[in-house]
Amino acid sequence: MFFCGEKQMKYIVVKGWQGFGDRLESLKMAVWYALEYKLQIYVDWTDTIWSHGNESFYTYFSLVNMPVLKSLDDIPAEATVHPAYWKGRLHEVVTSETEKEIKDKADIGIIYEPFDADVIVLANVGLRKQYRDSTFFANVFRVVDTRIKEKVIHRQIKYGLSKKWGIHLRGTDRTPNLKFKQFRMKQFVTRLFMFGVLNGASMVVLSDDPEYIQIWNSRFSDIPVLTELGTLGGAQGVHTLNKDKLPVSKDAMNVDMLTDFFTLASCGMVFSTCQDSRFAREAGLLRGSVSRFFET
Repeated sequence: MFFCGEKQMKYIVVKGWQGFGDRLESLKMAVWYALEYKLQIYVDWTDTIWSHGNESFYTYFSLVNMPVLKSLDDIPAEATVHPAYWKGRLHEVVTSETEKEIKDKADIGIIYEPFDADVIVLANVGLRKQYRDSTFFANVFRVVDTRIKEKVIHRQIKYGLSKKWGIHLRGTDRTPNLKFKQFRMKQFVTRLFMFGVLNGASMVVLSDDPEYIQIWNSRFSDIPVLTELGTLGGAQGVHTLNKDKLPVSKDAMNVDMLTDFFTLASCGMVFSTCQDSRFAREAGLLRGSVSRFFET
């Protein structure tokens, strides 16, 4: 319900930043909000973490069964904007230089209530609500890139993913050195033993860290590691690598990462070496929805 004097909100613009798990958290909140208040939604993931010039949200995904905005250019110039920071700047993306300023001046936090503006801009720099039941999201979110769908479906069939335990070895920026990785792996393996799932026929592994994979293979060489391009190494998250540091295109990296995500989400259960990994957590929350995401 809108309070007296409030304008009817018309649009919500979602600005991307950080990794894919963070983006999904923010996007799910924006989708819920758009559905709740019947807003047209536009997802702007053209920041440098996601795009090196050609990639966007719509390269890989679409939103269906809800009002969508085809272009930011379709928003009238006279439209009021909240937060005011984004007035006249709707085409700008979040950057490492502007992230702190946006947090200070334009973070709208967890959104529930309506705002007095035509356009609401949600930048992925602050708190996000987590949704244990993501049915509303599965009703509208679709993967449109056939490269991702075909590879994931192939893995689902070949490895029987619905009966597998998905193991996510999260390294790079979350593990400072090899010694720490070895220590964390011991803890992780103990945890797996406690769950009673440690046998070669029940798991598949995905990772962004070649050292983690080497440690894993030295102990469990019969358990398949499915990641292909993601094992680039270093102490920096793969998603943050600059264009000149990538041996392949950003598009190829995105496809590989998204294929791993939906592979993980296809598994019966999801475990991660990093308990605060939003990538693994979102994959676990969206288990059972992958077939919906792949619908045409």
